[in-house]
Amino acid sequence: MKKFVWSMQRLLEIKEKQEQIVRGELVALTEQTVAIRGRIMALKTELRRQLAELNDLAPDQRMQTQALYLQYVSVRDEEIRRLQDQWSKLETQRREKLDELLKAQKFRKGLEQLRSRARAEYEQELNREEQKFLDECTHAGLTRKQMQTCSE
Repeated sequence: MKKFVWSMQRLLEIKEKQEQIVRGELVALTEQTVAIRGRIMALKTELRRQLAELNDLAPDQRMQTQALYLQYVSVRDEEIRRLQDQWSKLETQRREKLDELLKAQKFRKGLEQLRSRARAEYEQELNREEQKFLDECTHAGLTRKQMQTCSE
C-alpha cells in the first residue's frame, strides 16, 4: 500500500515554525509592555503616597519637604513620560505582531485545509483502486467457475 505524500508538507512545517516564532515574539513584547505598565503604575503610586505623607506633615515641616518633593516630582514625571512613550511604541509593535500572527495562522489553516482535501482525495483513490481490485478478483473467480462448469 502506498503512503500519502503531500507535496506542500514542507511549506506547512515552515509556516508552523514561523507562526511559533511570531507567537514567541508576541509573548515577549506583551511581557515587556506589562512590565513597563507596572513600572508606570508603581511610580504613580509612589508619588501619590509621598503626596499623602506630605499632607500629613506639620505646616512648618511641610514647606521644606514640599520643595524637595516638587523637584523629585518633575524627575519622576519625566521618567513616567519616557516610560509611557516606550510603552506606546511597544504596544504598536505588539499590535503589528498580533496582525502578523493572525496572517500566519490564516495561511497555515489554509494549507491544512488543502492538505486535508488532498488526503481525502488520496483515500478516495485508494478506495477506488481497492474496489477495482476486488471486482477483478470476483470477476476472475466467477469466470473460472463458469469455465469449469462448461468443461464438465
